[in-house]
Amino acid sequence: MAFLQQLYMTDGGRIGIAVAVLIAFSLGLAGLVISAGNHRLLRRVFGEAQGQQFQEHLAAILRTFEDHALMEREVRDSLASLEKTSHGFFDTVDIEHYDAFPGQAGKFSFSLLMLNRNGSGVILTSLTNTQGSKVYVKRIEGGKSDTALSREEQDVLSRHVRS
Repeated sequence: MAFLQQLYMTDGGRIGIAVAVLIAFSLGLAGLVISAGNHRLLRRVFGEAQGQQFQEHLAAILRTFEDHALMEREVRDSLASLEKTSHGFFDTVDIEHYDAFPGQAGKFSFSLLMLNRNGSGVILTSLTNTQGSKVYVKRIEGGKSDTALSREEQDVLSRHVRS
């Protein structure tokens, strides 16, 4: 106590004590503001629930949280499964219309390209003339065909697959 009395007698001591009091006051005020904010937040979450009603409300919130966590896991699992199988989906679909035979007009023949993201799929070609149509399917693996492609088939394929 004698130390504080001696400290209080000096100008520097008084300033130091005033600063310490201001800091303590500021910290106390900040604590009250934080506490009031937390109280408002808790009131928003729990309402005016007290006692058993509070416990029931808290249990309902926890059940909802667990349900949402379960739904999130299910969605993540579904997305992972979809990601594994999506390589089979056709990401690229394109069509080239042309006249397959001399003297023909109207571009009734076509080559339809369907590729997945790995560059695999099919080219479906329909060659149409006045007598009818013939349809051919050629498999594409990794952007290449194991069967010779017509110029039109090669054109539609080369627009989407770089050699």
